[in-house]
Amino acid sequence: MAFESSPVLDYSFKAAEDLSDYQYHFVKIDTSGQARLLNSGAEIPDGVLQNAPASAEGATVRMLGISKVVANAALDEGTFIKAEYVGAADNGKAQDATLYKDLICGRVIGATGAEDDLASIVIFPYVMGTRGTVVTTEATAGAVTYTAAEILGGLILRDPAGGARSDVTPTAVDIIAAMTESAVGDSFEFTIRNTADAAETITVTAGTDVTLSGTMTIAQNNTKRFLCIKTAATTATVYSLGTIVH
Repeated sequence: MAFESSPVLDYSFKAAEDLSDYQYHFVKIDTSGQARLLNSGAEIPDGVLQNAPASAEGATVRMLGISKVVANAALDEGTFIKAEYVGAADNGKAQDATLYKDLICGRVIGATGAEDDLASIVIFPYVMGTRGTVVTTEATAGAVTYTAAEILGGLILRDPAGGARSDVTPTAVDIIAAMTESAVGDSFEFTIRNTADAAETITVTAGTDVTLSGTMTIAQNNTKRFLCIKTAATTATVYSLGTIVH
């Protein structure tokens, strides 16, 4: 249940767009010093909108303190939260950050029972943490193009399903868009395990603007670790870090 907000740091900005339907949503302050909705799920919000301004009107943004916020689901007290992103016009609700610890920006102190209920949260500055591991199981009988979410999840269990496969990384643009407000040189690791029941190999091939370095073939019952580094605004390199034989 939401209770009265307690401001510590409220600032007024011009609304860069119509925010009249987004009171108590997370928002971002753009490079012009105006409040807007989020542009991606990897973008870090700057606070919670306290009013409902039309475009060019004053937007009051709580950047620190206790605030109400619209929830995307039932949230218990003590849950760490991030800003949900569904699309350009559907974002900014509070979402459980269990699997996205690198995006934490608050914690629930007043629970909700369902989506669109108002939670009460303590807003605090963005916390750098460790992303939780999400396991992807893949058994397509053919080449697969992995998604950015799958490799960022950390572990892919791949059954080649009857033959050798040449799977493809996401494009560099998709990888970078999924990284948290990344800078050149930022990186993450992921692992692919070949779960074949016969002598079938997996070879990782490059998506658009991705460079591969090292041996990219994974034999049956082997696991290979990879390091992905953002090398420029629209390019990335994936390095093979070695193989584990089971």
